Amino acid sequence: EAEASAASAVLLPYTLSGARKPALRAPNVRLAFARTIALLHPEARPASGIHPTAIVGEGTRVGLGPAIGPYAVISNGCEIGDEVIIGATCVIGRDVQIGDGTVLYPRVTIYDQCVIGRRVILHSGAVVGSDGFGYAAVEGRQVKIPHVGRVVIEDDVEVGANSSIDRATLGDTRIGAGTKIDNQCQIGHNVTIGRDVVIAGQSGISGSVTIGDRVVLAGRVGVVDHVRIGDGAMVLAGAAVRKDVPPGAVMWGIPARPHREELEIQATLGRLPDLLKRVTALEQQGKRTTPSRRRSARRRQNAR
Repeated sequence: EAEASAASAVLLPYTLSGARKPALRAPNVRLAFARTIALLHPEARPASGIHPTAIVGEGTRVGLGPAIGPYAVISNGCEIGDEVIIGATCVIGRDVQIGDGTVLYPRVTIYDQCVIGRRVILHSGAVVGSDGFGYAAVEGRQVKIPHVGRVVIEDDVEVGANSSIDRATLGDTRIGAGTKIDNQCQIGHNVTIGRDVVIAGQSGISGSVTIGDRVVLAGRVGVVDHVRIGDGAMVLAGAAVRKDVPPGAVMWGIPARPHREELEIQATLGRLPDLLKRVTALEQQGKRTTPSRRRSARRRQNAR
């Protein structure tokens, strides 16, 4: 397909030979592809400066070369690093810290006292630091538990559009360096996520979950509260994690089980209609033979 395409050149691994088109060889073709796109299509940076409609609160310090868009609101006491981009209508609460080179796309909201590292990307509609989902039941009513902790997002994290990361009840909700969170994900209060974790779209992580380094959660994974997921584990799409996952495990299903075990269960489920027919046939056969067996038994008794 590559040879028949209109491409002027191709990217190939070292192990593949025989290309007739000009080829750029690399040990990691996907990484080379990403860097090639970045070179050929550099992202346009907005003009530096603070838009006249933006609001910057008292005591807030803004670093060198910022680009702060229309109607952005930065509250009092914030620390904004160098070369930070804050898109239109973003709202940043009091005493927030944002590191160098971070990008906030339009309509991002960061609540009070949260800490955002360097080179972080928050896509439109992301909410960082909203209250966790915690209530105390009293005589059938739900009384709100105050959440007075923070969210700490370390360096090089990316958070997709319309994802939410709740602040801790006490202490920190923490997202480790290099972690990538897709669109429409929910991260509950007091969650700790390690380094270089990948979380695909529509996944939900309940409160006080601990996720190790280099974990992968595929799309629509659900994790119940207080679960621990070990380093390097992978949870496949649609799984519901209800108990701890050991390091390096591959899990799938509802509830999540080791992948091979779940495959066997799914294969068995596919045979259930045929098994039901066979069981029903055996039951019917048993009903037909039972009266004749009873008559034979009576004749044997009478003969005695």
